[in-house]
Amino acid sequence: MNNENKYNNKDLEIIVQTYVNPSEDLEKVTSAIRNIFPDAKVILKDSKIQFSTKKLEDLKKIKDQIRSRSTISVLKKVLYNNQHMNITWFLLNKQASFSGVVVIVEEEDESPLGPIKITIKNQDIEETINWFEH
Repeated sequence: MNNENKYNNKDLEIIVQTYVNPSEDLEKVTSAIRNIFPDAKVILKDSKIQFSTKKLEDLKKIKDQIRSRSTISVLKKVLYNNQHMNITWFLLNKQASFSGVVVIVEEEDESPLGPIKITIKNQDIEETINWFEH
């Protein structure tokens, strides 16, 4: 069994969402999402772009970038701080995502145009959090 499948779980759900501000171009915000989640099939509802997936490998670009920049400890801290039962979440800087760069933000106001929020639900949330390190 390969390492990706080891962590896949039928209960896994990943929800990615961000608001489109009146000053923002919808296509640019959509590009920011697709630069991090290439397979995203986004929908626009009430000035919010979102999509969901059940595949952990959709987080691979985030995993690869945070490991290459040694920011795994920041991400893990955020994931544990935001954990409630079988759900956790973290935020990405929307502007950095437009350039294809993963930047974890700890507070919403660290991303001037608002962040991209990634919510992870899984029965074994601890295992999912640890997946980012392996």
